[in-house]
Amino acid sequence: MKKTRREFLKDTCTTCLGTVALGFTFSQLSSCSSLPVYKTNLSQKTVEVPLTSFAESNLVIVRDMQVQYDILLVKKGAEEYNALYMKCTHRENPVSATKTGLYCPEHGSTFDLDGNVTKEPAPLPLKRFKTALSDQALTIDLNS
Repeated sequence: MKKTRREFLKDTCTTCLGTVALGFTFSQLSSCSSLPVYKTNLSQKTVEVPLTSFAESNLVIVRDMQVQYDILLVKKGAEEYNALYMKCTHRENPVSATKTGLYCPEHGSTFDLDGNVTKEPAPLPLKRFKTALSDQALTIDLNS
């Protein structure tokens, strides 16, 4: 059976729209993929994370049962790291991390990977902890 011009255009447009939608969906899912989580035990108000934790990603979530919120470690360069407390400064809710930044699912605040507010209502940047680098590990000072 021969297709009319109208049927051909309809089928072609439907295929193109489906392809674009599928590509958009995959691009969104890639930014939501889960980040590696390093579980640790607090020692003297410091947390030590092996540098091998950054083998898969420049972002690592540090989780300790003695600390109320997770800490996001961001590898910015060979010797530069950010340690961000994953607590929203708006209403003290936990924030979620993606490869492009952090967001608060409660009221929509967003933060860049330096902890700066990129979308309110959060009034302040995320808390940053000092870090110290050794040959094998990164130490986070929770007193800072």
